[in-house]
Amino acid sequence: MNNLRFTLTAFAFAVASVLAQPVQAQQGWTPAAADYPAVKVPVGLTSEPIINSPAKAYFRTRLREGSSQGMNFGGHYALLQWGCGDGCTTFFIVDELNGHVYEPGYNLTAPKNGADENIGFQYRPDSRLLVMQGCHSNSASTCGKYYMLWTGSKLETLDREPLTTTIAAVRGMQ
Repeated sequence: MNNLRFTLTAFAFAVASVLAQPVQAQQGWTPAAADYPAVKVPVGLTSEPIINSPAKAYFRTRLREGSSQGMNFGGHYALLQWGCGDGCTTFFIVDELNGHVYEPGYNLTAPKNGADENIGFQYRPDSRLLVMQGCHSNSASTCGKYYMLWTGSKLETLDREPLTTTIAAVRGMQ
């Protein structure tokens, strides 16, 4: 009987000690520019953008002028952005080595009735990480902060911090 009492007491202490351990909260991961270094290339490279689609032809002046400024993103790319209306930003990525122009296929918009400062980009010449804040198609379900990885031919979503429903409701989003 003493063995059973000792065993149960020891088991109770073991369970209590496990439960008393501090629970370590799972730390959230936020992609950082340093996590996605770009290939280093000589400074001052510029290449004439290749205009081979109606969208590129429509923006040919902006593409040529922006590309002439040189690389500013991902090692040897020029990320070019400009307004496309009230609360809207469009962007293209030009490879300064060969002139290839990449179209993202969407615009970044401010939340409905939101100000232009609710949208924007963060990027560095030495990193392939692009952080975008805004909405796609002005829809509340798409608003947020996007962490995008440039693969050399497209942007892939690494993580997204959505706007809360409360923020979207306050800004008049559907």
